[in-house]
Amino acid sequence: MSAGEQQRRAAGTLAAPKDFNAAKRLVQRGARVRVVSSIGEPAQLPKNPELITGSFKTIKQPIMTGLLLIVVSALAVRLVTVNAWDDEEFFPWYWNVIWTAFPWVFLAPAWTHYFDTTVRSFTASRFADAYEAFRAEAVQVRGTVAGIRGKPTRYRRVSRLVVDVACEWPPGNQMSLVALSPDINLPHHEVPEIGAPAFVWIGPDERTRVAQIPARGT
Repeated sequence: MSAGEQQRRAAGTLAAPKDFNAAKRLVQRGARVRVVSSIGEPAQLPKNPELITGSFKTIKQPIMTGLLLIVVSALAVRLVTVNAWDDEEFFPWYWNVIWTAFPWVFLAPAWTHYFDTTVRSFTASRFADAYEAFRAEAVQVRGTVAGIRGKPTRYRRVSRLVVDVACEWPPGNQMSLVALSPDINLPHHEVPEIGAPAFVWIGPDERTRVAQIPARGT
C-alpha cells in the first residue's frame, strides 16, 4: 500500500479506539497539534515553538536524570535482590525470582517515563531548531476535526489530546493528520468537537505537519 493510500485510509482513524492510550498508538511521526485557547490566533503559527511542542529539557538534564536513575536502580537491586538472595536453596525455587522482579515493579515505570520524556524532548528540540524555516516555507490548508480522544484528569479537565484532522493535500487528495498535543490541562468544556475547524501547516518535506484548532467557545 502506498503512502498516499495509507493516508487516505487513515481518515477517521480515531473512530475505532475508544480510549486515549489506544488512540495514542495511531499518532503519526512528525505530526503535531495545538489547541489554541488564549495565546495567539489559530490561523497563525506562534513565534514560540514551545507553544506547539510544550516545554522540553536541554540535553544536559536527561543525562543527569539518567545517571541518577542508574544509581537508584543499582542501589535498589543491591538492597532488595542481593540481600534477599537465597544461595542455600532454603526457600522455594520462586523466592529468588520474586525478589529479582520486585524492585523492577517500581523501577520499570520510572525508566519508561524517562525514555518517553527524553525522546519527546529530543524531537521537540529538533523541531524548535528548524521552526523558523518551517514557519517561512510551510503551506497552510484548511481542515476539520474528524476524531478526538482525551486523557482525563481531575475536575473535568484533560491533560493531553489525540486529534485526527482531515484535510486535502495535495489538493483533491484526502489526508489525515493524527497528532498528540503537549500537556495542556484543558477544561473539558473547551475540548474541540468533531467537525471543528482546523488550520494545518505542511512543511516542504511533507512529514512535518502542524495543526492548530480553536478551543471550544473561543
